[in-house]
Amino acid sequence: MRRFITTGFLAGCISLCWAQDQTLVVTATRFPDVKRDLPVGVTVISADDIRKSATSNLPEILAHFGLLQVRNLAGTQNQQIDLRGFGVTGDQNTLILIDGVRISENELESAQLSAIPLESIERIEIVRGGGAVLYGSGATGGTINIITRRGQPGDAHAYALGRAGGYGTQELRAGGERYGKVFGGGFDASYEETEGYRRNSAYRQRNAIGRLEAISPAGRLYAKLALDEQRQRLPGSLTEAEIAQDPQQTNTPNDWREREGVQLLLGGTKPLGRHELSADFGYRTKHSRFSLGSAFGDFQGDTDVDQWTFSPRVRIAFDALGRTHELVTGIDLEGWKFGAASTFAGFPSSQRTSEQSNAAIYAQANVWVASATRLVLGVREQRMAQRLTLEFPPSADNTSSQHLPAYEAALRHAWASGWSTYARAGRSFRVATFDENACFFPASCPTELLKPQTAVSGELGFEYESPRLRGRASLYHINLENEIYFSPLVPPFGANVNLSPTRRRGLELESGWRATDTLELRGALAFMDARFRSGVYGGIDVSGNRVPLVPEVLATAGASWRFAAKSRMNVNARYVGAQRFDNDAANRFGSQPTYGILDLKLEHRPAQRLELALEVRNLFDKRYFSYGRVDDPVAPTTYSALPEPGQAVFASVAWRLD
Repeated sequence: MRRFITTGFLAGCISLCWAQDQTLVVTATRFPDVKRDLPVGVTVISADDIRKSATSNLPEILAHFGLLQVRNLAGTQNQQIDLRGFGVTGDQNTLILIDGVRISENELESAQLSAIPLESIERIEIVRGGGAVLYGSGATGGTINIITRRGQPGDAHAYALGRAGGYGTQELRAGGERYGKVFGGGFDASYEETEGYRRNSAYRQRNAIGRLEAISPAGRLYAKLALDEQRQRLPGSLTEAEIAQDPQQTNTPNDWREREGVQLLLGGTKPLGRHELSADFGYRTKHSRFSLGSAFGDFQGDTDVDQWTFSPRVRIAFDALGRTHELVTGIDLEGWKFGAASTFAGFPSSQRTSEQSNAAIYAQANVWVASATRLVLGVREQRMAQRLTLEFPPSADNTSSQHLPAYEAALRHAWASGWSTYARAGRSFRVATFDENACFFPASCPTELLKPQTAVSGELGFEYESPRLRGRASLYHINLENEIYFSPLVPPFGANVNLSPTRRRGLELESGWRATDTLELRGALAFMDARFRSGVYGGIDVSGNRVPLVPEVLATAGASWRFAAKSRMNVNARYVGAQRFDNDAANRFGSQPTYGILDLKLEHRPAQRLELALEVRNLFDKRYFSYGRVDDPVAPTTYSALPEPGQAVFASVAWRLD
């Protein structure tokens, strides 16, 4: 299979990210920069790429265009995002931002990507293995920055879209914006409701984003308010035998979850001659509830989270060696408050509160050491303080204060004929989430909070760029110390621990080919190797074993063909290779089944402002699952999993005023 995929990739179906030479990337420097000059691997997913996808689910769009793994851990619409193979902790090692502001959760929960209306997105920037210096914790795998639209004086747009199809899905999206010479603003709203593929998997999501901006030569100010509401039924996992019998059934007909969230962003930029000052303030709050049934009674819970961030920064230009260079420096201030309470069969079962504060200063220099060679040097110093109070059970009050440094050094050199090379090395860190530090069984409660996870990484990459063809190849290696991970082998019930040394390494290939003016081909391929370097847990030596839930191979391919003046066909394919089941750190069970899925989308524009589309998800009705778990970590005999949807057809109609 590897040989087949590699041959197909090199034959020409090779690509990703049709970004132009001058694509601006803010993730890698926190200010606009030119993608082709950055000494890191960057993938840009454009608004047009999002429109071409045969899905309205943002994690799946990232999987098709971003060369990363998504997996369904809980039967919800917010799948886990995993860059560079971290398995069950992928969310905690992949930092997700919206307009440069962190939206990754400080819990064992995926970022709420379903709360972002798709039409509000201008582009998505994926920086692989980078971001720790500029953004702090959780960027070891990389950084994903979702950039929303920002208007310019004179802009006026409006749209409305309706979509319906498989599993009783109904979706509505609408929005518009208008900008005068100085003031402007816009809104985006979306509504989605579906019965879902499985019984008891109904889902409803409502989102709204409004923004106001003031633009002038003296600077730019903006304010953004986002609201979201989610109602989700939870079908739960099925055993191996149950999946073979009927993958749409459920054993949890009464389980559900609800969530409401609010996010406020305020910010602005001001030119200072050749320099630029920028600042962002963000506040986010959410409230969630759940109910999980059992033979002994219902387990119910409520969670409240509040987060604020303040990030002033400045970009300073200076001249040396006949070139203009840049220094980006700033501070990050952040605070979290978390409260959770649960009951079992009507009796209190857990109550805890947590707080975390972060204060950091960072600096990153971007220096041209020669006409075609760019050097980036960055350092971050962060102080973190956290407190976990368990009121029941057992009663405990643990605190921790940590000094967390990060650094990065990177070099890029442009050769003749479109070739360039980059190399980078860096140190990153991750702090345990509120859930990872929590304790529910007195016999296994630690006396101290988990240590921060640290990682030292290196990467070597090559890129080629011409008017019709672009490609990237990179090798990376990551050594981790104190990796934060749930080990099922720790008696008596498993526990979150700091692992003995682990590693990640891999090869990534991406490119894009505009074969003709009407045909674009893309594809990507990644080989990943994630292993425990050492460690004995529950008497079992895991040294050299594979980390569960990390596919050995990921591959994507696609085509966009404008076969008529007003019609286009888009094909997206994805393959996920062999991986160990969750709970199988001992590597004593077989691998999860590999799977490949194909999506198709036909678009037609009968009038200037009218768009029609027909989408087919999972064209060949593949039965598969992205997450499975063995029944016993020591002597596994079978598994349980969350079946993914089968074939589904959707139709949509959109009106756009551009």
